[in-house]
Amino acid sequence: MFGQAFDKCVGCSKKVLDAYKENKHEFIIKACNEPDFLEELTGITAMMANINVDDIECFDFDEDMS
Repeated sequence: MFGQAFDKCVGCSKKVLDAYKENKHEFIIKACNEPDFLEELTGITAMMANINVDDIECFDFDEDMS
């Protein structure tokens, strides 16, 4: 099983890999000490800011699945 790479992946996106290659030591220090560093770097923070929770359909756990 495989799928398309997520461009905002905090583990393997191009932005993360490029930032790591550019300055490994600084990247590791920031990733460990700044909780939002990877989310900011990849754009997850901006993506989450644009999500309207009213548009998300939630799974109804009480609904009969049979």
